[in-house]
Amino acid sequence: MIKSKIHRNWYLWFFFLVFCEFGILFSLIKAIIKKTNNIHENNESFIPIIILVIIILALLLVIKDFKYVIIDKQRNLLKYYSILRPFGSTLKLDDFDNKIKTSETSVRGEYEVVYLVRKGYTAFKISGLFYDNLKEMDSYIKLKRIYNYKFNLKLYLQLLFTGKIKIEEE
Repeated sequence: MIKSKIHRNWYLWFFFLVFCEFGILFSLIKAIIKKTNNIHENNESFIPIIILVIIILALLLVIKDFKYVIIDKQRNLLKYYSILRPFGSTLKLDDFDNKIKTSETSVRGEYEVVYLVRKGYTAFKISGLFYDNLKEMDSYIKLKRIYNYKFNLKLYLQLLFTGKIKIEEE
């Protein structure tokens, strides 16, 4: 059995992101309450709103993708806990057909990602952005790896934001 080891730096980054979000939000609320800036007339007040929206989108992506993963090699199970599933969920690795290993890029740099594929669609994501031991977790998942598949910018963005794409092997 293997458990995910979460990067220490990720905790710092997450709390910094939340801190920035609340700081910008409170400054906007303060400006609205004091009526020093009229949001509809002053173009400068749109900059904090745009920054707030970007930070909220980044936070939503993190909340969607962050999971505490436990892989039981003997029973061929993957159990994960997330903010969206605090009591956990168990997946049978036998229900998946293949896996894809790819890389994504963020502010912290490039990192590897493993997608589990079920019936031709990506169904589960394990992101190297959060874990120190992604390679070890990947080795515990005994599924056939797809090496050649059609991938472009549109599919990359769809995969990044929705987590699901149809996998067509070349």
